[in-house]
Amino acid sequence: MTSPAETAAVFVRLDQSAPGPGQIALVSGGDVPLFRLDLPKGLRGQAREQVARRQLSDRFGLTPEQVQMRPFAPGGLGEGWNRVLVAPPSLLADWRGLECRAVLPDYLSLPCAEGVWTVAPQGEMMLARLGPDDGFSATLALTLPMLERALTEQGRPGALYLPEPIPALEDWANSQSIPVAHNESELTAQALPMPQILAHDELSSDLRQDPMAARTRLTANVLPWRWPLLAGALAAALFAASQIVAIQRLGAETDSIAAQTHALVQQHFVPSGPVLDVRVQVARALSQLRAATSGQSKQVDPVQMGWQVAEVVASLSAVPDSLIWRDGDGIQLVLRLPDFAATDRLTTAFSSAGLKAELVESRASTDAQGVRAEFRIQPGGSQ
Repeated sequence: MTSPAETAAVFVRLDQSAPGPGQIALVSGGDVPLFRLDLPKGLRGQAREQVARRQLSDRFGLTPEQVQMRPFAPGGLGEGWNRVLVAPPSLLADWRGLECRAVLPDYLSLPCAEGVWTVAPQGEMMLARLGPDDGFSATLALTLPMLERALTEQGRPGALYLPEPIPALEDWANSQSIPVAHNESELTAQALPMPQILAHDELSSDLRQDPMAARTRLTANVLPWRWPLLAGALAAALFAASQIVAIQRLGAETDSIAAQTHALVQQHFVPSGPVLDVRVQVARALSQLRAATSGQSKQVDPVQMGWQVAEVVASLSAVPDSLIWRDGDGIQLVLRLPDFAATDRLTTAFSSAGLKAELVESRASTDAQGVRAEFRIQPGGSQ
């Protein structure tokens, strides 16, 4: 707890002397009362401040012309504050020019802790701190009823801390069964937290600062950017809409082309039956058309041609792997030969047998000795 000497060096009453740069100016708490309001938990920012002003006007008859308010949020309450400091605008204007550490109502200079009420005399006035989030300055005659009201609203504290004896308050505390403590050792004996000075962010309630004015200035700085931001958002929305339209148009064109392709295939290549695979069915139809155009479908006998191929392969002692007949393409023959030179001899033998042999591929066998060769054989060699 701060000693009396240290407290005297930190705090200066504004009605007695001018504060220095590192000191805290104290003004009469009677000029800056602390009001408790009933604010919804969900409200934040300017909406919360507007409701607070309305309640001040409705419940206490205080208009913005008469008083200005400052949200009181000790201990990091942030946006959840429900108490406000109010003061006449003329006094706030006078205090705004003071060059000091802060300007506070005098009751915020008292030490405080949760569950401990602190009351100390200041001349003819009583300064009271009813925990970190409440306090007042009043005469002794008004202090007692105000403590009665706080007792009804907040419940009985753990102790009434009186750094200086005040018989009337001690009698009142005894009548309410509230323990009285005059020093640190008595508080420690009751296992209560030790009241401390300026330990609950009281400096954030500096009366020279107006958080609402700061927010207004921030709003004024941000507002000029609202039209460029709105224009940018509108441009982005228009671009996205144009892309969606383009994608939809491309999809419609793709569907139209697919439908036209399906109709053409149905008309020219697959006159009967469904169109299942355009590529395969068109390739098959074209193969049949080529065969019909070259006359192979009438002249070529696959069985006879197969015997001719077999005779040639047997004459050269080649080992066939597979023999496949394809309409329009003739015979696809895969066989094994002793060497690459045998592919030329086999081509010549096919030609002599009246077959046209085309070497598709030849390579060394990987799983056996010799050469693996693939031929495409059609009728038409020299006799």
